[in-house]
Amino acid sequence: MNATLASAASWCQLSGKMAIAAERFTPRGKIVNIMSTPGVTRLAISPRERLYRTEAVVLTRFDFKEADRIVTLYTPWYGKLRAIAKGVRRPKSRLGPHLDFFARCEVMLAKGRELDTVTAVETIDAYSELRTDLDAFGHASHMVELVNRLTEDRQENAPLYELLRRSLRLLADGVDPFAATRHFELALLTLLGYRPELYRCVSCASELSAIPNAFSVRQSGMLCSLCRPSDASSLPLSVNAQKYMRTLDRTGLATAVRLRPDEALKGEVDAVHSSYLRQVCERNLESLGVWRAVRRSTPVEGSSGQ
Repeated sequence: MNATLASAASWCQLSGKMAIAAERFTPRGKIVNIMSTPGVTRLAISPRERLYRTEAVVLTRFDFKEADRIVTLYTPWYGKLRAIAKGVRRPKSRLGPHLDFFARCEVMLAKGRELDTVTAVETIDAYSELRTDLDAFGHASHMVELVNRLTEDRQENAPLYELLRRSLRLLADGVDPFAATRHFELALLTLLGYRPELYRCVSCASELSAIPNAFSVRQSGMLCSLCRPSDASSLPLSVNAQKYMRTLDRTGLATAVRLRPDEALKGEVDAVHSSYLRQVCERNLESLGVWRAVRRSTPVEGSSGQ
């Protein structure tokens, strides 16, 4: 667990506005010094060049024609993009093993009219641990689904890329999936301009008292006990549930993973997050629903399967 906490603490230290100098070979073989988000290197490229190279996390992939596959990639400097990987389903393909779901890789692409083409790829981090842990896999699927749903094509957002890759690594390292995912959701919403109000009443602007209050999905934030009747659909939040959400927002994951919320508190927080994300995405999210269904149908060892 100490290693887990150290990993989470390291992420929190690096997730601010700190930048580092980095060196990397460009597609032309030259070395350039750049300032980048921690762990992310921007590769120099001329707009006239047909080939370009970038880091990416694989968000989705689906089969196309007889041997091809179309992948959705999230990149630090080109945002979300779709590309075709030709021949990757053939047994001897050199590209296929590197374009697995979740994989963080370095990709060489050739610009195309509708879809760019993957010409070379190398795995940086496969997050292989996620494929042997049902809980981690389900929550990782939810993270990449959120990024895919909430981002537009070709909109640069290096901090979001950094949040995604580090959150996937934390899940792979064994950080509590509930805490890691709730932290990811709040951070993602903040980066994209959907941050919920957790400290004041969104109706009267008063500071919230340490008493049970409610969250208004419609108004994107908390309602005090006096204003709660203004939204009959608001979701109740106990004092401890409010504290937990503020801990995730204010102090980050390193502190949150030390907390041990009971199932009732998790249910409160999950209900608020799920409902708010459903409104922001304007649709139901599939990944966690599938994961929950699988969990219900998979008996836990030593239990009666309830």
